[in-house]
Amino acid sequence: MGAMEGNQEHHPVGRELGARAAGPGRVIYSAGAVALTEPGPAAVGIVVTNQRGRMLAQRSHYLGQATRAEASAQAFASAARLAVSSGLETPIFRTDDAALVRALKSDEGYRGKTAGLLTEARAYLDALPGHRIEAVPAANNRARTVALAPLVDWLPERTRRSESLSVRPLGDGVYEVSSESTPGQVYRVTLGPAGQIACECADFVHRGIPCKHLLAVARETDAMDRVFYSTAPWGALGER
Repeated sequence: MGAMEGNQEHHPVGRELGARAAGPGRVIYSAGAVALTEPGPAAVGIVVTNQRGRMLAQRSHYLGQATRAEASAQAFASAARLAVSSGLETPIFRTDDAALVRALKSDEGYRGKTAGLLTEARAYLDALPGHRIEAVPAANNRARTVALAPLVDWLPERTRRSESLSVRPLGDGVYEVSSESTPGQVYRVTLGPAGQIACECADFVHRGIPCKHLLAVARETDAMDRVFYSTAPWGALGER
């Protein structure tokens, strides 16, 4: 648990962003991640960029046990709180949780702890005139890798299972990786030089955490640090 606590101290979500991140029209990405079963070990990540995509600040924070909805709502509430405390003007919030975006706009959809977090988030948003909220694909959410960093210690089994998979490079950072459960099936994995990270498998697409296919490529190319600690965006080529 010491590694998790160390990450909390180094990137406390509640700290102001600083003068470098100040300014109008900043883009604030937020993501919540759950490592194993749900509820399970969870963390949040926040990344602030200018409108050209240059990263200005990032934060990550270990939450403890939470559901994906709770983690996502906590990440967004923390992002909104940071925007207010740092004096950001007309910020653009981006999250890959489309249900969260709908709930923030309609005041419906969640109960319990998640509903409370959304109430908190709305209070901060009221203090941010001209803000926008956008849903983006998980592959384009620059906060997702940041959210995953505090969860590295909960993925050893996934890493072990990746060791038996065969990897075939296709060029330009694209690979084919064999399926563990279905002989003959392959998944296309992207681990590109510009920071693009993606896999076709359902585990990556729907849960947004490193799958064993992605870890197999990272192991093969000695790029594990890029999977968990890269500050480049996932799906960077899709950014504007």
